[in-house]
Amino acid sequence: MSEQCRVKVVEANAGEHSFWTLAGKNVYQVLEMMGYDVAGSCAGKGNCGKCKVRVQGAVSDMEALEQEYLMSEEIRQGVRLACYSVVKGDITIYLDIMPTGHDAKSRVLKYNPNSTGHSGVDYKYIFIPGRLNDQAVPLYDRIQTALPEYILNLSPGNLNELNKVDRPGRPTLELYAVLFDRREIRLVEREPQGLYGLALDLGTTSLFAALLDLETGAVLAMASQTNMQRIYGEDIISRITYSQTGNEAAESLHTVLINNLNAMIDDMLKESGLSAHRIFKVSAVGNPVMLHFLLGLDVSGFGTTPFTGLFTGGFSTRAADLGLNVSNLAVMQILPQLGGFVGADTTACLLTLGNCLQSTFLLIDIGTNGEIVLGHKGQMWASSAAAGPAFEGGALSSGMRAGSGAIDHFYYQDGKIDFTTIGEGRSRGICGSGIIDLLSVLLATDCISPGGNLTSMSSRYFPVREGSRGQEIVIITAEESLTGTPVVLNQEDIRQVQLAKGAIRTAIDILLRQARLKPADLEHIYMAGAFGSYLDAENLIRIGLLPTIDSSKVKNIGNAAAQGAILALMSTDIINEASKLKNKVAYIELADQADFQDVFLNNLNF
Repeated sequence: MSEQCRVKVVEANAGEHSFWTLAGKNVYQVLEMMGYDVAGSCAGKGNCGKCKVRVQGAVSDMEALEQEYLMSEEIRQGVRLACYSVVKGDITIYLDIMPTGHDAKSRVLKYNPNSTGHSGVDYKYIFIPGRLNDQAVPLYDRIQTALPEYILNLSPGNLNELNKVDRPGRPTLELYAVLFDRREIRLVEREPQGLYGLALDLGTTSLFAALLDLETGAVLAMASQTNMQRIYGEDIISRITYSQTGNEAAESLHTVLINNLNAMIDDMLKESGLSAHRIFKVSAVGNPVMLHFLLGLDVSGFGTTPFTGLFTGGFSTRAADLGLNVSNLAVMQILPQLGGFVGADTTACLLTLGNCLQSTFLLIDIGTNGEIVLGHKGQMWASSAAAGPAFEGGALSSGMRAGSGAIDHFYYQDGKIDFTTIGEGRSRGICGSGIIDLLSVLLATDCISPGGNLTSMSSRYFPVREGSRGQEIVIITAEESLTGTPVVLNQEDIRQVQLAKGAIRTAIDILLRQARLKPADLEHIYMAGAFGSYLDAENLIRIGLLPTIDSSKVKNIGNAAAQGAILALMSTDIINEASKLKNKVAYIELADQADFQDVFLNNLNF
C-alpha cells in the first residue's frame, strides 16, 4: 500500500492549507485533485515547462529534461515543475509564483435587459372551481377544464401539493400556472415564487454563467471559472485524443464539466439567495467539441477529417438529465453551430450584431482556436484557425494568463518602452494582450525585424542575454520581479506568436478571397471575447494579425458569446433567428485550400 504523505500548501496572501496524499503522485496531480488551477498548456505531460512551483521536502530529484525548462535563477530558488516532481514524503508547496484567476469574462459582458423578448417561460394567473361537497370533480379535471386551450402536464408531486389547499366548500382557487412555450403548463402553484434562467458560455479555457430573472431580464449573478477539463489537455485536440483512450475517459470529461458548472451554479444561488428548483430554462453556447462534452456525446468525429460531430443544428434536452443542478422541468437550448470547429459561441456573437449583419464586416474571436466570420450584405463565410496557446500566455517563457501580476500593455513613451501591470505590486509575467503590444512596440522601434529576429537595437531598451531558448531580452530583472525570476522575451517566444498570428491572418485572407473582397472593402472588424476586449487595434495591424485598414473600423465587442447566450435565453425569437443565421453561413475548411501552406508561410512575417 502506498505511504500517506502530508502536503502543506502555502498560498500568496491566502494562508496555509494541509491535506494528505499518496506517495508516487506528482505535485501537478496533487494540486489538480485539490482544485488548484495549475498553470501550463500540456495538462501535466511534461512538455510545456509552465507549471512552476516552489517545493520543499521529500520530492524526486530534478531530471535533466526538467532542468532545461528552468532558468538558473529559478533552480537556485527551489523552483520545480509540478508535473516532474514526484511526492516521496511530506512536502510544502509554495504557490506564490503561480498566477491567480482573472475574472475577465464577466467584466466585459454587455447586456441590456430592456432588449429582450419573450423567454418562453411565464406565469398565467388562473381561477378554478373549488371542491364542492355535492360534486365529485377531481382537481386535475377542474384545472384542465379551466384551461382548455393549454396542454396540462403536471407531476404527481405537484398535484399532491395543490390538493393540500383544495379544501371542501371553497368556492374558487386562485392559482399561478407556469407556462412553457405559451402552450404547455408543467407546474401550478399557490403563489408565484419566481422564474429564473441560466445562460452558459463554454470556453476551452474558461467557463461563464449568468443567472437571470426570466420575467424582468435582470442579471442576478454571474460566475466565471477555469475549465477544469484542462487536466486532460489544454486544447480541444488533446481532450479529443484523451476521450478515446478508454471506456471511462469520455465520461470523465463530461463529469468534470458538469461538476464545474454546478459549482458555478451553487455560487450564484448563494449570492442571489435563490433555489435551484426555480431555474426553468438554460441556454448554452460553445465550440462544437465543448457542446458534445456537455451532452456526453462521442467526439471521435472531430479527430479526423472531415471533422464533424453528431449534430450541428439547434438542440434541446432536459437539463437535469445531464446532471445540472436546475429544475427537473428545465429545458436546455443549444444554439446552432456553423460547421467544423466554428460553434454556437460564434453564432451567439453574430446575434449581437443586429443590423450590422448587412454590412461588410469581420468577426474575430481569438483563443486557442480562433473563429473568424466574414460578412457581406447578409451573406457570410466562416472558418477556424488553430492559433495555439501563445495568445493566452501559453508556450511562452514568461507568458501567463491575464491575472494579478500580469503585464497587460506595453507602450513607447519619452524614449523608453514602458508597461502596465494588472493589480497592485510587482509583475510576474506577460499575458496575451501584453505580448501583442510588446511585439508591436519592438517592431516600431526596430528591435525586431519583419522576419521576427531580434536586432541590435533591442539592447538600447532592454538588457540582452543568451538564454536556453536563444537570445532573449530581459523585461524585468529577477530582483524586480514578483517571483524572483526575470521576465523575458526570447527568439522562440517570438516564433510562437508568429505561428499564432499567421494562422488567424491566413483565415482572414482566405475568407476575403472566397468572398472576392479586399481589406479596403471592410466597414467593420469586431473583436469578440474577453481577450479581444483588451487588444489595441493599431498594434494588431502593425504585427500583421489584421490587414492594413483604418484602425477606427476595429471595435471590441466584449464577451459577445455570453451576451448572445443571454439573448437566446430571454427570447424565443432570437433562437429562431439563430437558425436562420446558420443557413446564411458557408463554412470554409482552410486545409482544403490548395495554397493554404503558401498563404500561411507568407503570413508568418510581421
